[in-house]
Amino acid sequence: MAHLVLTSSSLNLSNTTKPFSTPSNHPSTIGHTMFTFRTPKPQLNKLVLHEQTLLPLLRRGFTVFATTLPVSQDTQTQPTSGFNFNSVEPSTKKKRVMVIGGDGYCGWATALHLSNKNYEVAIVDSLVRRLFDHQLSLESLTPIASIHNRISRWKSVTGKTIQLYIGDVCDFEFLSETFESFKPDSVVHFGEQRSAPYSMIDRSRAVFTQKNNVIGTLNVLFAIKEYREDCHLVKLGTMGEYGTPNIDIEEGYLTVTHNGRTDTLPYPKQGSSFYHLSKVHDSNNIAFTCKAWGIRATDLNQGVVYGVRTDETELHEDLCNRLDYDGVFGTALNRFCVQAAVGHPLTVYGKGGQV
Repeated sequence: MAHLVLTSSSLNLSNTTKPFSTPSNHPSTIGHTMFTFRTPKPQLNKLVLHEQTLLPLLRRGFTVFATTLPVSQDTQTQPTSGFNFNSVEPSTKKKRVMVIGGDGYCGWATALHLSNKNYEVAIVDSLVRRLFDHQLSLESLTPIASIHNRISRWKSVTGKTIQLYIGDVCDFEFLSETFESFKPDSVVHFGEQRSAPYSMIDRSRAVFTQKNNVIGTLNVLFAIKEYREDCHLVKLGTMGEYGTPNIDIEEGYLTVTHNGRTDTLPYPKQGSSFYHLSKVHDSNNIAFTCKAWGIRATDLNQGVVYGVRTDETELHEDLCNRLDYDGVFGTALNRFCVQAAVGHPLTVYGKGGQV
């Protein structure tokens, strides 16, 4: 058993658990929670957990389990003036929202927003996105703090606590324990490899993308079914699931008349990368479990999400969100903005007609 206060932690390591198969240099399973998180795994060496010690452990294939204690009251400061941190009556039971992928671009802003709206928030993340930067020698244009510093800063600025579970949703044992510990009313699922170019680099990354995304979402669906059947899943897909058809894209379904008969069917999807195809399979699995098990789910197929500032991230530099502008994780919009800012000719993608 180990404990974490603020941004460092003494924890126990075990390399006896067999992780799921990943490409070379991808992380194995990690477990970490802001409260008591019991595990039958054997306890070995102790160390202090910082980001610089975490990445070598991931590369060496360790499985990391840790537990933490709430930040003590004397570390808190009063909320910053001029910002509305909504109060809630003590007798009001807060809704509990699990944000999977909460250390990522969409997940971090969402977690802060929900916390500020008085939801009880837990972030679940394997921190693999930070490892991708390390492997590919990439970095965000805006410097981002470690996840521990981010959460601690949010606590000191607002007085609000965000719980943290570090682990991989492809490990169903970890995910099950997380569900039983936090007991979410809703799950917002951002925890997928989100780059089409990354999925097309080579075979190992294509396999990783499909396995991480499809199995991860399937595990979330089973966790809801087995532990929190009334939990509402909000899943982030992509407009890219539809491809670029030469007809209007309908809201999920299309009415078709063929050989004199008419039916309403799911709109055809034509993903253009292994990433997009993983999202298509996610959507099919979600639709099936809604029919078969009565799962409550919202499957979003959104366009490009952009910007780095929200009311919450503006409160302190440690809360800043990432801005990717590279050719792997940077969206065309981000790259256009950066190129325009430095006077570089804008890069045309494809035929230049997808706007």
